[in-house]
Amino acid sequence: MKKLWLSGSMVATLVIASACGISSEEVSEDQADSDTNDDQEEVSETDTSDAEYEIQFAHVVNPGTAKGQAADYFADLLEERSDGQIAVSVYPDSQLGSDREIIEQMQSGTVEMNAPFTGVLPSFVPQYQVYDLPYLFEDREHAFELSTGELGDALNEYLPDQDLRFLGFWDGGFKHFTNSDKPIESLEDMQGLSMRASQSPLLISQFEAWGASAESIDLNELYTSLEQGTVDGQENPLSNIVSQSYYEAQDYMTYSEHGYMGYPLLISESFYQELPEDLQETLHEVADEVNEWQWEVSEQSEEEYAETLEEASIEVNELPEEEREEFREASEEVYDEFRENIEDGEEILDIVEN
Repeated sequence: MKKLWLSGSMVATLVIASACGISSEEVSEDQADSDTNDDQEEVSETDTSDAEYEIQFAHVVNPGTAKGQAADYFADLLEERSDGQIAVSVYPDSQLGSDREIIEQMQSGTVEMNAPFTGVLPSFVPQYQVYDLPYLFEDREHAFELSTGELGDALNEYLPDQDLRFLGFWDGGFKHFTNSDKPIESLEDMQGLSMRASQSPLLISQFEAWGASAESIDLNELYTSLEQGTVDGQENPLSNIVSQSYYEAQDYMTYSEHGYMGYPLLISESFYQELPEDLQETLHEVADEVNEWQWEVSEQSEEEYAETLEEASIEVNELPEEEREEFREASEEVYDEFRENIEDGEEILDIVEN
């Protein structure tokens, strides 16, 4: 496996080169001398000259998160189980762009894999907006059962039309609020706040239903937006709040568990069809194994993130259950929007609610 943490100039060159059909190895060799003095992390590579197939796996989070670790584990395990027939290069921390840009590169054939967060997928498959509904899942077990079961099966039927194939579903955890205006202790405290939302229309509707305004900002631009006060706050699971240091740019955090964030593990359908049947089978076996491993690591990591926040200067509070009920009731119009505007929306919600 190649774990690639590149300088800005190398990333730009790689994206251009990929579009022109130039391999990452050629780019690395061409840039080696000119980037020797750049401020960059060490690049660790293994020999992939004997590999018959190469996968570029790009994602947008810190490699130390459960998702980042799972991407590296997946790469190592797939290379091992395929006896080196498949080589995997991992590009973390938005090195190849935002989640949406990475998916577009998958569709154009310059990137093979991503594990985007569910809030980006509605731009390609509107039915994935179901994950943006507030208080959709009762707990992590409920989210796992449905996302790797009946709900996942229903949503995955729409992916091939976008040249995407589902391999698994990774856990991101439940989302919480941070902001720099005031503690959020009730629905009333949301009034007038400006909050960052992803590209999903339902997340914008969610905040508006709660009395706040919402602005769509890419994850790789969020820290700067919080630091500069472009928005008052944001929602994210602890993994992103801590690993991306959002808590350092905010004054208040509320444990709200108001929404869930997951990461479908996706591969280019076109690339998948190029693999012989035995390697397709190996790919699925590895994905299933890493899927269970990732959920375990994600749950264990939550405690460590919570400890980090306890020791930080950010003020932390928890949204009381009676106040969470107010948020749930105010969210009914968002559920109605999903039912009315999304094809098969009623049937998808029936899977979750029954």
